[in-house]
Amino acid sequence: MPFYRFHVDANVPPKIVAERIGAVVGKGSFLEFTSWWSPDPAGRPFKGTSNSNSFKVRRYISYRNSFLPVVWGRLIPTSTGTRVNVTMIVHPFVALFMGFWLVGVGWLAIARPSLPMPWGVLPWGFLVFGIVLTAGGFFPEAIKAKRLIAEVVQNVTSSTLQQQSRL
Repeated sequence: MPFYRFHVDANVPPKIVAERIGAVVGKGSFLEFTSWWSPDPAGRPFKGTSNSNSFKVRRYISYRNSFLPVVWGRLIPTSTGTRVNVTMIVHPFVALFMGFWLVGVGWLAIARPSLPMPWGVLPWGFLVFGIVLTAGGFFPEAIKAKRLIAEVVQNVTSSTLQQQSRL
């Protein structure tokens, strides 16, 4: 399943980085699937939880995307400031569903190569479609989230951040 990991360094202490991240995170639960697709009234680009040494968020979006990354971050103090280690994955329920789908059609494609011509190609098509759908929904969103997190950690102005989060 899609997985994306990166880090961002800042020349300020972890407390300041935690405040910056907290300022762009709206409160919410990961069980609220329907509210992910409505914009935050305060214009914050993320929804989730953050504290002094970690955060778990998802981006606010105005459209539906089941492959939207769940973003986990840890703030690590360094000698020059703070390192933010970030890991992004798809939601575990989506990963489970896609795992069953890809294993099922992959097994059918490999185990039944002797199906008549139109039917023999169909499992391979579903396998490719599932991979492209998952990667196409996850990686563009992961790149957007990475850009927003880097801007927050490195203290880009909030008005610029709110305008770019709507893209």
